[in-house]
Amino acid sequence: MRIFFLIAKIAISLSLLAAMGLTIGYMVFSSNLPALSALSEYQPPLVTRVYNTKGELLAEYADEHRIITPFDEIPKQLISAFLAAEDQQFYEHPGINPARILSAAMANLSAGHTIQGGSTITQQVAKNFLLSSERSYTRKIREAILSYRIEQAFSKEDILYLYLNQIYLGRGSYGVASAAWRYFHKPLRELTLAECAVLAGLPKAPGKYAPHINPEKALQRRNTILQMMRDLGMVDKQAVAQAIAEPMRISPLEETKLANAYADQVYHELVQRFGEETLRRQGLTIIVPYDIEAERAAVSALRSGVLDVERRQFYRYPVSHAKSEWDALLKEWRSAAGNTAPSLGEDNLFPALVESVDKNGDLHVNDGFRKWRLSKPKWNWKTIADYKEEGASEATLATLQQRPRQWIAGDEIRLQGDGKSGVRLTQDPSIESALYAIDLERGTVLARVGGFDYQIGGFDRVRQAQRQPGSAFKPFLYTSALASGYTPASIVMDTPLVFEGQSNDDYWRPENYKDKFAGPVTLRNALEHSRNLASIKVLQNIGVQRFLNDLQAYPFQRNFPAQLALALGATEVTPEELTESYAVLASGGQRWKPVAVQQVQDRTGKTLFRAVAGHRCQICHADPVMAVNESMRPAEQTVDPVNAFLITHMMEGVIEHGTGRRALALKRPAAGKTGTTNKQVDAWFMGYTPQVLTGVWTGRDSPTPMGRSETGAHAALPTWLAAMQAFHQEREKKSFTPPQGIEWVTIDTDSGLLPGPDSKDISLEAFRTGTAPTEETQSTNPTTTEPAKEGGFFGLGL
Repeated sequence: MRIFFLIAKIAISLSLLAAMGLTIGYMVFSSNLPALSALSEYQPPLVTRVYNTKGELLAEYADEHRIITPFDEIPKQLISAFLAAEDQQFYEHPGINPARILSAAMANLSAGHTIQGGSTITQQVAKNFLLSSERSYTRKIREAILSYRIEQAFSKEDILYLYLNQIYLGRGSYGVASAAWRYFHKPLRELTLAECAVLAGLPKAPGKYAPHINPEKALQRRNTILQMMRDLGMVDKQAVAQAIAEPMRISPLEETKLANAYADQVYHELVQRFGEETLRRQGLTIIVPYDIEAERAAVSALRSGVLDVERRQFYRYPVSHAKSEWDALLKEWRSAAGNTAPSLGEDNLFPALVESVDKNGDLHVNDGFRKWRLSKPKWNWKTIADYKEEGASEATLATLQQRPRQWIAGDEIRLQGDGKSGVRLTQDPSIESALYAIDLERGTVLARVGGFDYQIGGFDRVRQAQRQPGSAFKPFLYTSALASGYTPASIVMDTPLVFEGQSNDDYWRPENYKDKFAGPVTLRNALEHSRNLASIKVLQNIGVQRFLNDLQAYPFQRNFPAQLALALGATEVTPEELTESYAVLASGGQRWKPVAVQQVQDRTGKTLFRAVAGHRCQICHADPVMAVNESMRPAEQTVDPVNAFLITHMMEGVIEHGTGRRALALKRPAAGKTGTTNKQVDAWFMGYTPQVLTGVWTGRDSPTPMGRSETGAHAALPTWLAAMQAFHQEREKKSFTPPQGIEWVTIDTDSGLLPGPDSKDISLEAFRTGTAPTEETQSTNPTTTEPAKEGGFFGLGL
């Protein structure tokens, strides 16, 4: 008996000691456990999504791609799949499952390494939300305590809600809604049973069972889970059989539709307003006025325009490959193209290899998919002297001097489609371009293209390129002249000028294009034909300071030099500044900012930001809260609407009679202005209809001449025309509407006066009411011997 009592005492003592140890251990391990408030106040990082006004998803910004979904919107079959795969006794255990832990421990011990986990879903929630991923017994004990507490504080549905929205499932997706979108491009409600099983198989090892990486293992894991669901009575045999027979189709990740410099502008504005962390983690919903087709048309127009200019440049010596390298090179091109033959679009560039050259100069080339025969290219080769002038190394020069100035077998060239199912020779462009278009009716950004092969986050030539505008700056000068009393019919002198410097050898002699002078011309004629000397004299007459003051009416972000060369655009502006300044003239003298971001809502649907273009703002005057927002303020009238219309009407003449005649192919009323800087370094065309304004710059990033013929009309206007034709396909034809204060008078186009008996060229001109000429053009062939009266055009002494 005494032995039994002794054994009982020892057992009781050990039990007490164990209880004390467990109590002390519990107190120690639970003394500094994290609070559960992180679960009750669950606010995880969410993906921010950008939509256009049609509801199309354009782009996503995220550190963690997560789409929060309420528990009652998660399909039951998806929940069942996860329970079958991860925690079959979820609804029975209190947070931990000792039997499963023991089973996993035995399996791992037998294998000699971890092959099976024993954690419940609740333990995974505790670890993912409240603890680190450290592998230690201490962490597992803390995890078990927290799991028990979680079960006491939250319902099973709450725990599943947290788990299914938080867990990482590979391919950058967090939570089941994100995974459904990124693997199958579906919302949760559209998932099939088989797709639910695929997702449920991922938590165990997202990399190992990723269906886009290891489809065979993913399929095997999917089918195992389906069978487990069947054995547990979660779904019937027939449904499982159908699911197992279902092919596993994984959707490719969608490419961002919000592209080019437009995407950069949207991101730049959002980061500026909300900060990058908020943008990438707070699940904002953003609406932008992005027109996918308009942007694509703009990109295509710019690329085609650049390639057209490039064909007029010197051909640069190509890289040549030894014959032993040909097969590997062609294989590399096929792989880079995704084993799909490059398209023959006129704006698409792709490599090819010269395999042989005929005696007559024809080239036989291979692009890796197809073989072509090109007639002997008519292209002037870049000279060794040019390479020297650009600073080429001695080694480069020596290599170039060793090869002939013609194509040879092994040359790596570039091809583009010719628009007739064929190809033509081209080369990687040395020319760049930028295009910025504004929808004047909606007040929104229509298209922004930052370069020929623009990469998101790269150098945005619309916003960042500082270039001289040349004659594209003249409309602002001529608007200032109108404000100072000139009319479109005022006479200005287009005659040579020389300005002396501080020494006899220092002087400035501005020139007209082709060094021709027209003598006395109307203000309209001077603008239409971009006469430099006449423009300088206009600036002299109105005064440089007056012009500088008037330039404050436009959204230029700089101070301009107080010099006469400003009349010729000898300053620097960005394409964005210049285009938005033209918007003032195109909008009846109203200054406003085109809208690129229309609305931003937070994760709860509350509107954080809203923008309406100033000239369309209807309510911002009435609501003092909205009026504080710069993006909701009404437009500011900075230019007299009469003068804005007059300069627009004069720029219509640039297209009808002057340097912009190529734009007549648009076949609708349009106003515009060419711009070309010295030695054809920069070429511009700025133009608008009553509906759309587009600005185009073309040049090299390092300012160097493009060639004598590369004027604004030749190097920039074709791009403008192609883009504007696309922008206007669905728009009705409209004319510019004159404001009050305009009168129309027929004048002699040469004299600027009323037509006389000998007037041959007359036109209907617009004037500010009360400023039209009253004198008649005198006859140049009087029939009487009476002396001509003083006054009139020929009485001016010009």
